[in-house]
Amino acid sequence: MTKKVQGNDSFQRINYLYQISKYMASKNPALSSYYGNLIVNVAKKNVLKIHPDIKRQVCKKCRCILIDTVSAKMHLKMKRKRKFIQWTCNTCGTKKTFPADRNSDYQVWLERPNAVVEVVS
Repeated sequence: MTKKVQGNDSFQRINYLYQISKYMASKNPALSSYYGNLIVNVAKKNVLKIHPDIKRQVCKKCRCILIDTVSAKMHLKMKRKRKFIQWTCNTCGTKKTFPADRNSDYQVWLERPNAVVEVVS
């Protein structure tokens, strides 16, 4: 007997909206941010966590998908001997910064072993 994953249809919708938003980022940034806004609203309504890889690509202010040289600029920065990746949105100018050290012990919460409660196959 297979277990049904709660919110599976919502995850599929988020995935579809993400793909459309990424496709529309170069053609129409306003439409891309509309789809990005729908992604966040679907996740909030169904109380779901957006995957960190998707969440990092969505601008926090205008909700446009961040793609290097298309809808955003990416810079590598050094602060106190640590590397950071800084994304700047071309639409609204908001900056997002992420650690980029390979040997750093920083991990996203979902990648930590204590985040996994049960594996559904």
